[in-house]
Parts: sequence; structure tokens; C-alpha cells
Amino acid sequence: MKQPSILVVGATGRLGLRLLHKLAATGVKPRALVRTQEKGGLIAALATPVVGDLRSPETLSDAFRESERVFILAPPVPDMETLERNAIEAAVSAGSKRIVYLSNFAATEGDEDYFVHVHGLHQRLVTTLGIDWTVLRPTRYMSSVPFVWRSIFRQSLLLEAGGSGAMTCIDPDDVATIAAKTLIQDSHVGQTYKLTSDETYTATDLAALLSRILERKITVFQGDTDALRDALIANGAKGEHAPAMARYFAKVATGLYTTTDTAANILGRPPHTYAEWIERNIPVAS
Repeated sequence: MKQPSILVVGATGRLGLRLLHKLAATGVKPRALVRTQEKGGLIAALATPVVGDLRSPETLSDAFRESERVFILAPPVPDMETLERNAIEAAVSAGSKRIVYLSNFAATEGDEDYFVHVHGLHQRLVTTLGIDWTVLRPTRYMSSVPFVWRSIFRQSLLLEAGGSGAMTCIDPDDVATIAAKTLIQDSHVGQTYKLTSDETYTATDLAALLSRILERKITVFQGDTDALRDALIANGAKGEHAPAMARYFAKVATGLYTTTDTAANILGRPPHTYAEWIERNIPVAS
């Protein structure tokens, strides 16, 4: 049986690269949208690079041509809405038969956080296009837990909040595995998947875990949202992302983040735990 033609948008990012590796492990070599031939050379062993710029929709027709299934991921940048909309429109214009859209666990139209709003807007849009679709809504990636490490190494201070609210997370490798399945298999069409591991953490729980792994006492930040935002920036968070990070903890406090068994059901195994992730990926002190 002939394999469908797959195009990966966002292929050179951290999740996109993981997805290329997962597809390669199944014997699939997709096409990958890149802005330059030089970037394409970095992934040529895993995918066939096709050059196009999401900021210039006139460059996308050749790149999207004959792509039956398209994975769409855009970076969290100020014009993310334009980038994603251009990708969606290019897929429809090219006659793509399926879009797998990477959204967010908390995605809601009208949310004050721009990126959450855009995800909410576009996860609804792809369901109205008259073609097959799957929406992936992963919770916070383990690679972003905690948001910053500098305060931990320099002050033994964890810049996380949310009080007794539970946080969920997921290994981005598990998300990439699920994304590959939704692109290859037909059983995921018309599904919206909220993806988490099987565990939750409060900020206090997370501090206790990191204290054990680092063999030093880690305490939890105490202060209001503005103070947390400033502390995040002072410890390396990007200024344009820090406000959303700080507001994330307000959502945690409301109980928004709950676990689902969706990832486990798709994977056919328990998702990786945060303890497993951090033991393998703990950064070097900086």
C-alpha cells in the first residue's frame, strides 16, 4: 500500500525534529518545510526539505503541493496567528486531505494570553474545513518544567506557583510519537486529544522532587503574579513569554489541569514520568 505524502510544518523546532525521528523509525520520510536550503541540509537525512516561508504565502504553493497530510506547528512568536493561518490556507489550497494541528491543553478563543487564544481559534478552524483533521492538545512539556533553572542553581528557589493547584506535564517525545501515529494511522481522524502523563504535581511536590534529585533543599517562590513575572525575567525567561508563564499559574490554581488517559491509550503504554525525564535531562548548573 502506497504511503501518503506527509508534510511537516515546524520541522526544525524541538518537537518537529522529534516528530521527524519518530516518522523515520516507522520507515516514513516526510517532506519538511524549511525557510532556506541551509536549514534543509540539517534534516535531509530524516526528511525531504521543501523551501517556503510562512510569512510569505506566495512561496508556499510548491512546498505544499501533493502533500496529502500536513502537520502544522508554529513557534510562539508575535505573528504566530499569521504563520499558522498561512499554513492552514496553503494546505487547503493544495488539496491536502488531512491536517494534524498542534494546539494546547488550555486553548480557548478569547483568552487574554495571545498564544492560547490563537490555538483556540485555529483548533476550531481546522474542524470546519471539510477535510480530515486531528487536534493534539498537549499539556506543559516536561522540557519546560520548571520554566527557568537559574534560580534553582543560584538561589535554591523554584519559580513556580499555583498554590495547591495541580500541574500536569508530558514528555515531548511522547507527543511526537502520538503525532506520528495520527499522521500515519486513520483511526484518529476527527479526534481532539488532550495529552498528559499519568501524574500531577503541585509546586511543593515539584520542589520536593527536585530537592531529592539535586540533593539540596529547594524552596518555592512566594509572591504575587507581578513579582513572579519579574523574577522569571531576571532568571532568564524571555520578556515576551514571562507574562504568560506567570498567568499560567493562575490557571493551575483554578484546577484546570487534570490528567487524562488519552496518551496512554494511544501509546499502548504508560506515558513517561517526570522523574524519568528529569533524571535523563537535568541541565548543567549555570
